[in-house]
Amino acid sequence: MGEIYEGGRIFRRNYRKAAKWYGRAVSQGSASGMYNLARLHEEGKGVSRDLGKAMQLIIGAAEAGLSDAQYHLGWRYSVGYNTEENIEEALRWYNLAADRGNQLALVALGIIYRLGEQVPKDNGKAKEYFSKAADRGSPDGSFNLGLVMEEENDPKEAVKHFRTSAYRGKAEAMYKLGTYYESGVGIEQDFDRALIIYGEAALLGDADAQNGIGRMYREGRGIEKDLIEAAKWFRISAKRGNLNAMYNLADLYSSGEGVRRNPKRAARLYRMVADRGLPEGHLRLGLMYSFGIGVRADRSMALRHLKEAVRMGCDEAEEQLKKLIATDPEKQRIGER
Repeated sequence: MGEIYEGGRIFRRNYRKAAKWYGRAVSQGSASGMYNLARLHEEGKGVSRDLGKAMQLIIGAAEAGLSDAQYHLGWRYSVGYNTEENIEEALRWYNLAADRGNQLALVALGIIYRLGEQVPKDNGKAKEYFSKAADRGSPDGSFNLGLVMEEENDPKEAVKHFRTSAYRGKAEAMYKLGTYYESGVGIEQDFDRALIIYGEAALLGDADAQNGIGRMYREGRGIEKDLIEAAKWFRISAKRGNLNAMYNLADLYSSGEGVRRNPKRAARLYRMVADRGLPEGHLRLGLMYSFGIGVRADRSMALRHLKEAVRMGCDEAEEQLKKLIATDPEKQRIGER
């Protein structure tokens, strides 16, 4: 009854009544009742928000053998949510859930070993867990197998796993698969196929795919070049926070291609991506401050942004910084003496 009231499938959704029925299930020792009531306490739906109570209920459900609760408890220990971070406890609970076939736990274990941030990196173990998840139909398992294959420079295997994940509906895998068709690495190059796959991912809201469509329109790859259409897709992706799309849109505003030229808007976008860690944003801002385009000319600000871009590994910024330093007015006055 609790799930019926929470889901609103038969009766109007009523979290208070759902919590009441989950509470009755808890009093009878139901692990799923504990887990469901914990969720409501965590979100403050139908009951007061009480993270301590939620934790107690999740522990009870996990100890009773509910794999979803075991996974959730492992996640809490892994990230230190409402408890001290404890990777040993995280691994213990993840493994208990994984032993019961929990796909989320299998993927979580694989990611821990693939990243190697909390335990020694071990791609062999990562692939073992991802494969078990993929064999159970997990699109995340297949997707992460693709990422491991990329890391191990095996594009053909990466394509295979990204395709499996994409067929299972994972938008990020669709985007990845599209990049392989576009580049022709690990598979025969096919711009038309790339654009179709990007489109499928874009409809699912994948910002990288939306940016990819914009890029293909801008460059005329497999489709007639259309800068207005490119700007449209960059804008859609940028609204979802995609840094590359923001940068690409800034380029169009800077040049006036596909949109009315607007250097000030370009500068704002470059600043946004620079503040969020894109070195090319610092490069473009450095150049704009150097020449007074879209912003008031300011040599010190130009130097600051170019130096930051260099620090972040942008080779072009290093060349531009050398040119700017070479035109130092003070050095020129000393040379004239």
